[in-house]
Amino acid sequence: MAKEKSGPISLWELLGGPEGRRRWGELLLALGAGEENRFRRLALTLCEAQARHVAPLERLLRAQGDAPRDWREIPPLPQELFKQASLFAHAPRTPQRVFETSGTTARDRGHHSLIDVDLYRVVSTEGARRAGVPWEAVDLHFLVACPEEAPRSSLSAMFGFWAEASPQPSHFWIHRGLLDETGLRTALTGAVREDRPVGLCGTAFAFVPLLQGEKGAPLPLPRGSFLLETGGFKGRTRELSKRDFYHALEATFGIPASEIWSEYGMTELSSQAYAQGVEGIHRTPPWARVWVVDPLTGQECPIGARGLAAWIDLANIDSVLGVQTQDEAIATADGFRLLGRSGAIPLRGCSLTVEDLRSQ
Repeated sequence: MAKEKSGPISLWELLGGPEGRRRWGELLLALGAGEENRFRRLALTLCEAQARHVAPLERLLRAQGDAPRDWREIPPLPQELFKQASLFAHAPRTPQRVFETSGTTARDRGHHSLIDVDLYRVVSTEGARRAGVPWEAVDLHFLVACPEEAPRSSLSAMFGFWAEASPQPSHFWIHRGLLDETGLRTALTGAVREDRPVGLCGTAFAFVPLLQGEKGAPLPLPRGSFLLETGGFKGRTRELSKRDFYHALEATFGIPASEIWSEYGMTELSSQAYAQGVEGIHRTPPWARVWVVDPLTGQECPIGARGLAAWIDLANIDSVLGVQTQDEAIATADGFRLLGRSGAIPLRGCSLTVEDLRSQ
């Protein structure tokens, strides 16, 4: 098992090699849900190491003044910065994989560079497993392109890891940007006929052509099936409320709205949070934390208050562990209730702007 403090070889040298990365992964998987002291030590150690190699993080820590003594005091970098600066912490090495956010131009896209995807593979499969998503028990149908067709999509990569690890068959149904609706309906109809449960997973927008009232008739799935959506309506030609969307899914597939899974992750992170139902509470695995930040003060919101979600992700070892999102959320006692992307709440609690952080 890896040491939590650097020895003769620095932590950053360890995290740059396969053995050190494997040992760090073992540390993360060994974390229990209530081990706040171990999480704090690992977070502070990783933050200190990353600050030596990621200039924007170093600037933010310097502006903060006092060194962080708790994970909540680690300043998260704005998600927008992944579009405007290189946050690869192992330069001048060449990353093995670069994931990109969606966008119409290169300037619109955020980039997350990884030395390799081994740790991402471990946490994205184990995180879903611990959340209770039954992805290993059913045939999997993904409403995304396969990893080979979309090598820069972190979501395709994650679903590809599920497909590789699952003992059941899996299928990707988006090809050249288009959903093979006919093939998918045929496959689902066959599963219904054979009473074989399935998992149907994809972005919210990708489900729309399948919904009752769009094109097709209801297709109640066999008992033991599940649905998982990853968001993704913003910027599309049609937008539904989450409640209406879940009720449409329930009417079409026969899965109770209260049992539909929601995955919350992003290209700039390595870990994910999961919830069930329209009002479901998203929870992170033990190696990640999300707290809700008041955009006016930068301070943590009290339970029940609305703010912006900020992440500390110990699996994000190739960039920065702290990421401040523009996603609105409500703080709860044991997680957060995700509300969706905010286009109108600027974060004013940080003394440095994105432009300040990216300047040399």
